[in-house]
Amino acid sequence: MSNKTHTVAAGDTFSSIAAFHYGNGSDANAQKIAAANPGVSPGKLQVGQTLQVPA
Repeated sequence: MSNKTHTVAAGDTFSSIAAFHYGNGSDANAQKIAAANPGVSPGKLQVGQTLQVPA
């Protein structure tokens, strides 16, 4: 399976993105997204930014 991408919208967090893609915004799922996007600060997500979402 390949990674998906997610375009950050206003109010998005790693947890909300995890909930959208995995159906569960758990810390473990949010950390998977964080690990797939090294150098991206969870507190500094920018609207329009594209993130990798692991399968």
